[in-house]
Amino acid sequence: MAQIHIKKKHKLGKEGARKTAEKLADSLSSEYNAKCKWADDDLTFASTGVKGKLHIAEDEVEIKVDLGLMFRPLKSKIESGIVAQLDTIIDENENVA
Repeated sequence: MAQIHIKKKHKLGKEGARKTAEKLADSLSSEYNAKCKWADDDLTFASTGVKGKLHIAEDEVEIKVDLGLMFRPLKSKIESGIVAQLDTIIDENENVA
């Protein structure tokens, strides 16, 4: 199983990061039909061939994604997409704060 591991620093605080993560979860749900669930500071998500966890800390967001066999060839594209989307969402929210 291929794995994607991304860490991104932020200045949103834990509550701001959670709101940002909720936007990402909404996007995952609508684009990939992913099922998302919160448990404390962790957002778990799963869809066909993909599962992962997003962890929120006071100054950092960490995402781990496990890709099934059919998504392995797309690992770079998926990783780039997640990084770009995360950068956009965090940057938008940091500029508002």
